[in-house]
Amino acid sequence: MMNKHDISEELKQKLDKFEVDVPDIPLKKSLSQRIANWLYAPAKNPVDLISKQWTPLTIALLPMIILLCSIPLLFI
Repeated sequence: MMNKHDISEELKQKLDKFEVDVPDIPLKKSLSQRIANWLYAPAKNPVDLISKQWTPLTIALLPMIILLCSIPLLFI
């Protein structure tokens, strides 16, 4: 990376001919923008939390889990 003192005089003169407008970019967002970003942030997919690998154990336990969850429905 070049230092300001490393630039030759000829290059400095050529660069001084150009005028660049740099817009002001706020570094900190306003409170309303931060709240809006929080509200409209994409939701995480809950299916991604579940393991996508079907092992023989999970295949065998799945009917048992469904059966255990449905037992309270028999007493209604």
